Amino acid sequence: MKQHPPFDSLTSEDRAKAAMAASRFLLHNDYASLQEAAELKGISMRQLWHEIITDAGLPACDIPAFAFAT
Repeated sequence: MKQHPPFDSLTSEDRAKAAMAASRFLLHNDYASLQEAAELKGISMRQLWHEIITDAGLPACDIPAFAFAT
């Protein structure tokens, strides 16, 4: 998969939108975490993050550290 810029390189507005998109994804699909979602979907965390960002219409970026929080 192509290397993307770090999450921290996004504008603060886009970082907030990305966090909200991830939260909406978890709530809408009844997942407890992005890690759980990736495991149950059978894809990598990077692939899941790319789907979430793409669906939200945000610029591509690497998966942020908060995605690994448990």
